[in-house]
Amino acid sequence: MRAIYELFVENMSGEQKTAEQKVSRRRFIGYIAAAAVVAGAAAAGATYYLARPPTPTATAPPAGYVKKWPTPKLDLKKDIPYVCAAFIGLANPWDELNRIGAEWYCKDVLGWNLEIVWPEADVKRENDGVEMAIKKGVDGIVACPLDSLANAKIGEMAMNADIPLVEFGIDMYHSWPLAMYQRDDYDSGKFCALFAVDELVRMYGKAEGKALHIHGYRGSMSDFLRSGGWIDVISQYPDIQNIEVANSWVATAEYPKIKAAMAANPDLRVAYEEMGGFHECVVTGARELGWPEKKIQDLICVNCDLFPVNIIGYEEGTQDYCHMMPTGPDMLTECFEQLREFWKKGAPDCIPPIGEPFTFEKYLPEMQWDAEVDGFKPLQFLKDPVWGIAGSKTTNKQYGYCPVKPAPCGGPETSWVVIPDRIITREDYKELCIYWNWPIWGLKAWK
Repeated sequence: MRAIYELFVENMSGEQKTAEQKVSRRRFIGYIAAAAVVAGAAAAGATYYLARPPTPTATAPPAGYVKKWPTPKLDLKKDIPYVCAAFIGLANPWDELNRIGAEWYCKDVLGWNLEIVWPEADVKRENDGVEMAIKKGVDGIVACPLDSLANAKIGEMAMNADIPLVEFGIDMYHSWPLAMYQRDDYDSGKFCALFAVDELVRMYGKAEGKALHIHGYRGSMSDFLRSGGWIDVISQYPDIQNIEVANSWVATAEYPKIKAAMAANPDLRVAYEEMGGFHECVVTGARELGWPEKKIQDLICVNCDLFPVNIIGYEEGTQDYCHMMPTGPDMLTECFEQLREFWKKGAPDCIPPIGEPFTFEKYLPEMQWDAEVDGFKPLQFLKDPVWGIAGSKTTNKQYGYCPVKPAPCGGPETSWVVIPDRIITREDYKELCIYWNWPIWGLKAWK
């Protein structure tokens, strides 16, 4: 884990390295290490929304679509895997830490060979980079597609080459990955709070003072989880006053509220920002309010999502005032573990074989048509669907709901369900039930 820290600092600009003085190696390594060993896929909560099943429509597979699982070809007792990892490739901390985490876990922990594809946010370059890696003979692919449709070629190339694919961060249509792992929003919030408490004690001798809690959209799963992780920790400290503000993911819309809250609380000590753009709101608001630069720097700013809207702050150095608690590296560790599990045992046996008719009665009897997700469009769970659903019966102790993860996710320790012929057309792409490339939905809680 020290390697992650050293590589991250090594890749920083001069201005960014000055911020390193504010965060000790012990705390950086400790929190990133903690994030990296947490379960890799993000959990999503659930409430209830009445959804009527629409009439299913048949969708033809795209040209070159191969409906089969890849063949395990490696013997891990004697073979050293050669894996391609494709990233979005943006110059921000989230993506860089994902890359560094992948290099650390794949090379240092597992001892595998790694081919990095860093397309710098260019869809074609990502496709071309993976294609070149396949020609070089990689044994497996780990990918975060820039675009769910435009990078669907990666899934098709992997299937045609009989190579296992695991996705992270963003789903890819027209493909059958072994798994798709998402960050853990609850743990992001929790680690932000733990870091803030640690800093309060270090700077003031006690965990006390005012904390500005800047929400995203409060009806979303992400906000529910990020807020839950934060509040579960902060609520244990009665001398910390949690001041909640905002209710959207639009930084420009929330800026007046954030600035007003800061003006009303000039003795603010902590800012918890659920989205990258909110940090720019805090820094800009403080400067417009006349706060001295030293006071802004001393404000304990924690953020669980710097991606993808904070490039300006990162380049200008204001992002150095903020500490990110990413759970991105744990996505990557789970991706490589999924590949290792595949080479040991083959495709997860909890996923129905391709072509087997899907029925709720057989694979997910707990799922009902009255499933509801507060703040989302109606769920379209079809009797003959093109969308997949996935769920684990592991109950979240804090909230009592069942974690739900994007389909067609899978994993050696989860009870995943995949709907056959999961084909998304460009027309489907515009449907309200498709949450762009991050299709995370909720299920009814198991009692």
